[in-house]
Amino acid sequence: MSSYLKVTRGVDLNAKLPLNRHVETLIGRGAECQVQLNDPRCSRVHARIVYKNGRWTLLDAGSTNGTMVNRSKTDEAILNDGDTIRMGGTEFSFVDESSVEEQTVEILNHSKDLFPDDQNAGSSGSINSGMISFRALKEAGRHDEIADLHQLSIHCNSLTSPDEVATIAIELLRAHTHATAVAFLVANEYGLLDVGHRYPATTKKNKLELSDRLTEMVCKYGKAVWMQQESAESKQTSVKEGALRTFKDAICIPLLDDRKTIGAIHLYRDKEIFSPYAFDFAIAASSILSTTIVRVRESEVLKIHHDRLKSRTAEFDELLGQSAAMVELKEKIVRIARASGSILIRGESGSGKELVARAIHRASSRADRPMLSVNCAAIPADLMESQLFGHVKGAFTGADKDHIGWFEQANNSTLFLDELGEMTLEGQAKLLRILEGHPFLPVGGRKEISVDVRVIAATNRDLMEFVQEKRFREDLFYRLSVFELMIPPLRQRQEDIDLLITHFFDHFSKFHGRPQLKLSEQALEKMRKYSWPGNVRQLRNVIDSAVVLANGTEIKASDLALHETMSDSDLDSLNIEQWEQRLIREAMRRTRGSIPEAAEMLGISRATMYRKLESYQIERDEFQ
Repeated sequence: MSSYLKVTRGVDLNAKLPLNRHVETLIGRGAECQVQLNDPRCSRVHARIVYKNGRWTLLDAGSTNGTMVNRSKTDEAILNDGDTIRMGGTEFSFVDESSVEEQTVEILNHSKDLFPDDQNAGSSGSINSGMISFRALKEAGRHDEIADLHQLSIHCNSLTSPDEVATIAIELLRAHTHATAVAFLVANEYGLLDVGHRYPATTKKNKLELSDRLTEMVCKYGKAVWMQQESAESKQTSVKEGALRTFKDAICIPLLDDRKTIGAIHLYRDKEIFSPYAFDFAIAASSILSTTIVRVRESEVLKIHHDRLKSRTAEFDELLGQSAAMVELKEKIVRIARASGSILIRGESGSGKELVARAIHRASSRADRPMLSVNCAAIPADLMESQLFGHVKGAFTGADKDHIGWFEQANNSTLFLDELGEMTLEGQAKLLRILEGHPFLPVGGRKEISVDVRVIAATNRDLMEFVQEKRFREDLFYRLSVFELMIPPLRQRQEDIDLLITHFFDHFSKFHGRPQLKLSEQALEKMRKYSWPGNVRQLRNVIDSAVVLANGTEIKASDLALHETMSDSDLDSLNIEQWEQRLIREAMRRTRGSIPEAAEMLGISRATMYRKLESYQIERDEFQ
């Protein structure tokens, strides 16, 4: 480490705390600080140390007790080697070995620049340097090394974590360079390099000490370096530190992405120097490893974002429910998924039609490709064909470039068309041709396109009624309904309501940071008796809202945003007593539990109201 703080007073006495020229170093008690001080006299973020214009600068961060440099209180100070810094009860000595670093740079016997000459070349720089080393191995007839590099590039495609990359790298580099010791460093969230893996493994008796100066140097200059310490100049003990004192030879290669250091590789030999082919092999391998680490980290970030989005929407992969209707639906899904025909899913709004479509896709032979979903109701009628089948440049005003439609994007996979009844008649004609196996023309196109797409359509409308009204093609209806699935509404799945309530309540209580929240028996009973015209989607939204708005540690019945509707579509029962109970509950809800006002609203006496409440076991507390 060329620049660091050495603790001269306080906890961790004599500890060396490295400073990174590329990252601002925060010092204080807070968790966000790179240098954390267990000192009550220090502020959360007490001071900052930055490297700019070739100098180290200390800046006080508005601390309560101030910062001392060489016993003088200061807000900003240029640091020099040997300066003393005091924060609260902790004292440091600033050590700057940059002059020694320059001597070390001068004695490097062999190095290769990994930064691209063209500033716009980006991450291709490390790849280009790898290709140069690859060609050097090829020209030297090193066929075994070339074959292993090829295998490495193939193997890296299946790696999913930086740890896996490090393990493969160490094994391969040891075998081809005959290194006595190997270390693989990866940048952490602060940009500092941490040792991910090393060989031999560190034990109490055997500790591999790396050359920190060598690491910082290769990262700073973007060079792969080969020390070749057998030379007379390299025997100057004044510039040796760390591993350079105990090993005969060393190679250090930075792992780069767009001129940014994302890691480094250390190779050491204790008795002999490395061969030139070992240096070229290590550089070629590092270019492959660099791109692999970038890909793996991007995949990890995408997975985190994907999981976060799923947690926000409370999606679940399995169809929840053990009622007879749901068991039958699941059995049909398994059988239908193995077939190849089109599928029509019918069900009320919010009943889970897309969830059923995804279950079919996961159980089908097309599960290795993503299912694409399109809401036909959300596409304007004049853009329906363009969105589904694509268009060519100049096909209409505003078509300034070619557009690939949903059907072409879903080739060899599954396309879910929701609200299919909203599709235009022209679009229906093209869809019919595709389902019959014919190619189609994009809007304004002259070249036909053939696709292999399984269509799963869904609707909450009566398509047969649309056929009679000439709003939907009869031949398309029969072509789509090769297999037809009907999703039961939630009011017909009483056995599943408790299971769904538990699932959504557990999710949203954790998601909104209210794990101690409970669901009252009155609220639970109210949800059990509700008719749920909006089905599972409505249940999900009601619980989400109740968890947020509940005042206290328990969700009461009055916290549930349930609204009884009196439309013909909700006449699921003609039982007079059931409707009388609903009317009484609605009156109590509107009057916030006032029995006299509710009785007046219903046109009955107060005594009759009390008798009805007792008969139907309706508690006044539910509505207050």
